Amino acid sequence: MIRLNDFLDRLSLIKVLSFFLLIILVLTLIPMVFKIHLGSLFFKFILYGIMLLFFAYELNKIDFNGISFKKALRNEYDSLFKVADIYHVSFIVIANILFVSAVYFILRYLSYLSIIDFNSPLFGNFRTISISILALYFLTVVILSPIIEELLFRGMFLRRFNKELNVTLAILISSALFGVCHNFGGILGAILFGICVAILYIKSKNILVPIFAHFLNNLLSFILALSGIEYLIQSNLIIILLIIILAIASNFVLFKAIISEWPKSME
Repeated sequence: MIRLNDFLDRLSLIKVLSFFLLIILVLTLIPMVFKIHLGSLFFKFILYGIMLLFFAYELNKIDFNGISFKKALRNEYDSLFKVADIYHVSFIVIANILFVSAVYFILRYLSYLSIIDFNSPLFGNFRTISISILALYFLTVVILSPIIEELLFRGMFLRRFNKELNVTLAILISSALFGVCHNFGGILGAILFGICVAILYIKSKNILVPIFAHFLNNLLSFILALSGIEYLIQSNLIIILLIIILAIASNFVLFKAIISEWPKSME
């Protein structure tokens, strides 16, 4: 059966990266030439929106003996919840949220001791922004980011690195690249999350599975930011300690699962 992976393998990584970097360059030059301020969120929205159109256009041009990209996508979608173990996906998302939260509170404590300078919000400050910015954030971070980032880091980088290296290096390098694209406080969590969704992708052979897991992760972070829970718990030492303990326990289980489920190949 023709899979979405077959379509992704037909894409040129050099072409995708060249187009990606070209859009970044253009979006960087436009504010300088026209003296306008895009803002990082709007910048990312335009970048990911254009990349989504680019992926759709390039993938739709590919044809496997009469099987179109749309048909392959429909088949993958129909089998998504058969191959995506909701329990494992949910556990990975929750463990990642706890891990990122624990790292955040540790960094805030180190900042309080003047060891490092760290003052970023955990999930984001949504208490003073407008509905339009909130909607833009949702479209960019919850909808577009999971699609584009999974297509790039799992669908493109992971698969290409595996062909040139081996599956272990492919997972580690693609996850490290994914991690460094996030902010300082979230790098470790992003790397761990990248490793987990890479394993999910290899096991399921369905790119929609890591996209779905990434969507759930960002959606939960968005809901937590919207609730303002960060400001309720950051002054409660007992809750902070509980979060750190839960993070250690859940990620201990997660690390054991990663070791036991580590793939020997992508086949």
